[in-house]
Amino acid sequence: MLRTVRYTCALAMACLTLCGCAPRLLSFETRAAQVMTYPGSPAIADGRKRFREILCHVTQEQQASGHRGVDCEGLLWHLDDEGPFEPASTPPSPLLRLRVLIVPGAFEECYPAFGIPFEEEAAEFVRRGYFIRLLPVSGRGSSDQNAGEIASEIQRLPHDPSSPIVLVGYSKGAVDILHFVVDYPEIAERVAAVLSVSGAINGSPIADWLSGFYARIFSWMPLPSCPQMDGGVVDSLRHEGQLQWLASNRLPPHIRYFSLATFARRENIHPLLLFSYDLLAIVDPRNDGYVLWTDQVIPGATLLGYVNLDHYDVALPVRERLNIGGQKSRHAARTAIFEAMLLTVSEALSGSRRDSVE
Repeated sequence: MLRTVRYTCALAMACLTLCGCAPRLLSFETRAAQVMTYPGSPAIADGRKRFREILCHVTQEQQASGHRGVDCEGLLWHLDDEGPFEPASTPPSPLLRLRVLIVPGAFEECYPAFGIPFEEEAAEFVRRGYFIRLLPVSGRGSSDQNAGEIASEIQRLPHDPSSPIVLVGYSKGAVDILHFVVDYPEIAERVAAVLSVSGAINGSPIADWLSGFYARIFSWMPLPSCPQMDGGVVDSLRHEGQLQWLASNRLPPHIRYFSLATFARRENIHPLLLFSYDLLAIVDPRNDGYVLWTDQVIPGATLLGYVNLDHYDVALPVRERLNIGGQKSRHAARTAIFEAMLLTVSEALSGSRRDSVE
């Protein structure tokens, strides 16, 4: 009986939300940052001030060079537990000779029209001689399977201690990377840093709610460009399972971890994400359409900040490619975010190093 009551209440709340009638119980700005994690997890460092300084430096450089810029302050949420913003007195350190491998999210190969994470934004760095590549993984594979694919790709790279390997994981890609560093510790010794962007670190309630539907229907759909593999993509994102995995597996301490989270107001969510946004809004309206803001931070990571973009706009050109949800491009914002991320991670890794690319 109690379970029936709970389901009825949840359904009623869902109906209210989807009809646009749910009350606004939570304020976006007047809250401190919150992270859901397990007892005894490593402490999270607050790197929001420095990331904001670097991002604002990047946007100012964009405008000074005549390129289309973005509002630095409007691009990042400023929460109550952050101090007042002051422009940085020191510019970011020059970028190291990093080897950056970008791991895409779930179903990436299934929907090529959505684009590749940061593909256009990384192109300028590639033209300047930086090593930035997509590390493809199975779109419908589990995180354990994709961990093996990541390991194989890294093994193929020449050993070069002067060029640190940085793994950038978008969405489920961040989860795949964490499984890799745990499952393949000897190969993970070569990795200097892991950066999560909108990472489903704790999984997502969306996966819990839709896992049965996926297993019965969608997992068997023929997608020529996206083989089923072990079919564990959704199970790898289930909230309870991923939190349990994190509590049971210690991440290698020699790697530096960074997390950049996202959430946006409903009016700024891409139309393709509105249904899942509204479902998550029953729990908390501060979500990006796929993941709650509290589930996007790696235990022991440096929190870079909360970007005011949805799950697609922060990394993918879905809005531009599909011409859905308005004509306003997010390319300039992604360009600034991508450069600021690389500069922040590079600066953290550099210390007293001087082997940077000018």
